[in-house]
Amino acid sequence: MHQPDNPALKQNLRDWLQQAGDTCLSWVEVHGLLTALACAPRLPENWQEAILEEGPVPVEVADALENLRQRIQAQLSAGEGIQLPCRLDPDEDREGQDLASWCMGFSAGVGLDQEVWDNAADEETVASLLLPFVLIAGIDEDPELDLLWQDQKLVRQMAMGIPDLIEEIFLLFHAPDLGDDNDNNEED
Repeated sequence: MHQPDNPALKQNLRDWLQQAGDTCLSWVEVHGLLTALACAPRLPENWQEAILEEGPVPVEVADALENLRQRIQAQLSAGEGIQLPCRLDPDEDREGQDLASWCMGFSAGVGLDQEVWDNAADEETVASLLLPFVLIAGIDEDPELDLLWQDQKLVRQMAMGIPDLIEEIFLLFHAPDLGDDNDNNEED
């Protein structure tokens, strides 16, 4: 399994994010956002604006972000899993560098075009697939999610399953008819 980006590209982006400080997402959150956008039914316009709270993202940074998004998408298209830039530990708290932060970035990517995500496939299926991301990110104040969070064994299973869920979400939107070949052959 290879990284979705080359080291220099990733380092340049990390350096810029660090210089931007608290006004932008962390590298881990950006990776989550880019992964969601790589899986998305369509790429929302002006998605780079989600990276920085105020002002436009510099052109070279926007280009690097797009390059990384395309690399993640190519990796998923090739059937390769992606490696997250954080541990799959839902309890780890590393101030923007943990799984909860990655899931927040992923959820932010979904939120940029939530209606499209909900309408591109069965809404219940999409909600079910996104549940672990929302739960681990801690962004929903639903009391039922609080109860789920209490089941640490279940939460850990969800966390460990995130790489597989990413692939499943990607396939849902980019290869929805995969496996339906038998139905098409019957018509011949």
